[in-house]
Amino acid sequence: MHSEESSQPYLLEIRSSKFFVYTVINLAVFTDAYLYGLIIPILPFALVERVHLHEEEVQQWIGLLLAAYGAGLIIGAPIAGWFADRTSSRRVPYLVGLVALAFATLAFSLGHSTVVLFVGRLIQGASSAAVHTVGMAILADTVGQDGIGPAMGFVGMSIALGVVLGPILGGILYHHCGYLAVFTSAYALVGLDFLFRVFMMTEKDSRPRQPIVQINHQDYGTISDDAILPGNPASQDDVVSTSHPESSCLLWTPSTPRLTESNTSASSQQPPAYTILNRKPSNPQRYPIIVLLTSSRMLAALLGEFMQSLILTGLESILPLRIKTIFGYNSMQVALVFLSLSFSTFVGPVVGHLSDRMGAKIMVCLGFVYAAPLIILLRLVDHDGESELILLCCLLFLLGIALNMVLTPVWSEVSYLIDDRVTEEPGIFGSKGAYAQAFSLMNVAYASGSLIGPLTGSFLVEILGWNDVTLATGILCALCVLPCLFATGGKRAQKSSVRMEGEVNDGFS
Repeated sequence: MHSEESSQPYLLEIRSSKFFVYTVINLAVFTDAYLYGLIIPILPFALVERVHLHEEEVQQWIGLLLAAYGAGLIIGAPIAGWFADRTSSRRVPYLVGLVALAFATLAFSLGHSTVVLFVGRLIQGASSAAVHTVGMAILADTVGQDGIGPAMGFVGMSIALGVVLGPILGGILYHHCGYLAVFTSAYALVGLDFLFRVFMMTEKDSRPRQPIVQINHQDYGTISDDAILPGNPASQDDVVSTSHPESSCLLWTPSTPRLTESNTSASSQQPPAYTILNRKPSNPQRYPIIVLLTSSRMLAALLGEFMQSLILTGLESILPLRIKTIFGYNSMQVALVFLSLSFSTFVGPVVGHLSDRMGAKIMVCLGFVYAAPLIILLRLVDHDGESELILLCCLLFLLGIALNMVLTPVWSEVSYLIDDRVTEEPGIFGSKGAYAQAFSLMNVAYASGSLIGPLTGSFLVEILGWNDVTLATGILCALCVLPCLFATGGKRAQKSSVRMEGEVNDGFS
């Protein structure tokens, strides 16, 4: 007993507790959002004063730098999802993502050319893929199906806090202390995040290693789930090799005498003392990502995530320069105006709770219906004035709520989709599960919006004008209601955790 306790990692109970894992996940997404938003209000000024671009080039490069983040996400998300569902510990890709974030911050803080800034933003996008893909998979592993809705709401609130504080502190520090001072808080936050991630133990890390059961299926299905489980009194000496004309496996059989040289011949004349269950694995050769992409619910969730990202990043690429031009504001004042868009996302926990009660379908559809006219009405802000400023802040605040009504339910919907499929068809996602791969697809959808939004926003606003861009975006947002209305999951009749003993082997524990 003493040797078993001493072999456990230090402070395992605290490091693997739900509260601590939850804290680490929220700190990670806060750090990512904070560093993402840190440079948004200062880009129109830093590109001219530090990189020495001409004023007419600024809008184009703002779009390119924000799009580079999306490109990094597209590259990193599938890799992070595939690796996280196959590694014995999700902590490894989680730490690798943070190291990449540190390099990205270094490049952006010391770079004097557009090339260095572009590469830094690209690496930051790839690191964000690890944060959200692996982090959401760890969260789903930890809180279970019943807690995923509110959990996603609080994660959204942590993101909102980072999005709020990042631009504000970035604008203030740049205005009063200069460019390099902006990144002092970034380095401190990355260091704190690193310590928390190293200290954390996920459920996979804290789970004791079990003897490997190798099965060669022919006509007899699989062995009983309780053959070798945690807490079972079997030891290595109790695991014996048995054979059958048409199936072979390693199985603990306490009623079977030990196979020795003296009784081998005798034991071979008697049938082996074990029971074969006639249960075959379900769809053993189907790839989880193919199963997900053929689901209409998954496609609707991807659409919601894509459109939310497209709208948000499109505004982030256009509004800072537009606010500077119309109102003549400095970086700190631009950041304060953006606060009205970011602050509304603190309703995330409320949205998550309502989504659990009403169903994702209603919340997502209402979010799109609500957002469409608000985007179109942004065209009314076209000259300087107090009333114009108040109108802009109100529209951005309400639009933030509408986008959050889309964002929080679609992430919860992904977790519900996976759990429902496992309940209907056990083993469909294999022994490793599919949470990380599903969340990687969501990150690809977000990344696609982050790539297309800034590029199309920056270029189309110069070609078509602000009014036509807002009109087209509003109409596109309204059209998204139809697929979500037919495909998104409705109210859940009954919540029940699928993480029961019989389904641990399906990879969802």
